[in-house]
Amino acid sequence: MKNRKKLKRKNKSLNVIVILIVFLLTVFFAPKIISTARYVYNTIQNNYLSSKDFYFSSDKLALSHPEIQVTNNWSGAETYRIPINMSSKRNDMACTEADISYTVTCTCSSNVEYSLSRNSVQPAVPEYTYSGTIVGTDNNGSNVDYFYVYVNPKNGVPLNNTETAWVEVVARATSPYVQEITGKLIIEVGSSNIYYEITDSRNSPYLTVNIINSSSQNASITLSYNPSQVLLDMTDHFYLNSTANTSTQINNYTYLNSITSNVNLLSTTSVKFYKIDPTQNYSYSPSDNNVTPIITLTH
Repeated sequence: MKNRKKLKRKNKSLNVIVILIVFLLTVFFAPKIISTARYVYNTIQNNYLSSKDFYFSSDKLALSHPEIQVTNNWSGAETYRIPINMSSKRNDMACTEADISYTVTCTCSSNVEYSLSRNSVQPAVPEYTYSGTIVGTDNNGSNVDYFYVYVNPKNGVPLNNTETAWVEVVARATSPYVQEITGKLIIEVGSSNIYYEITDSRNSPYLTVNIINSSSQNASITLSYNPSQVLLDMTDHFYLNSTANTSTQINNYTYLNSITSNVNLLSTTSVKFYKIDPTQNYSYSPSDNNVTPIITLTH
């Protein structure tokens, strides 16, 4: 009788231990299982939508939720503008015929505030959601669209040197199919006075030059380039406010090959260039010691 009671108590103890182990394993592995299941679902869904010639992509957002450091030399005091390019084509031969309607929402770290807009200058009244359309080939569209994420110090309080901030971006296609792509964009405060980078991706029709002036004075910036490779967006405010430029002749046509404009102190300016060959990726960062930038900056 005593042995039976001992055995029952032992079994109860073992059951409690087993339950505890199962609980701990569930807590530990559940996020990984959920993450794997979500990845498998997204992959299957993406393959299905691709079979319908539906392509919904971006240079900074994806099904895999990439984390991208967009700069490490933000002054931390002024507005930082992040351009995000959207696309409805897999390549030049595979494009979505229908227009794709999509919405954008964000969350951000506690040390910054964000707003969304299609304007190249931040609107006076911030918008926290954005609705866009990628026009397809049925309507003679180029299968590309874009918008900007504006990041500002929270309550106007500058961030400290080496401090980081982030914005989580969710772009959700709502028509003709539903699909979500996301990304975490990270910006870090640095100490360089004049800094620039080129953001680009393969099959994007244009690239963006981001110029950061962290110095205590306005700067006259010159961008030089080969117009047989890239062409300046003539509607960009950098060009509209330019103070000087040079040009060159190609096949008896005149093209700009350098542009000079002012960049205010403690500010970030983005300049758009269209690529002659969209399949190229001209991304550049000063940390890329073995890469020659397609666009050079002098000041």
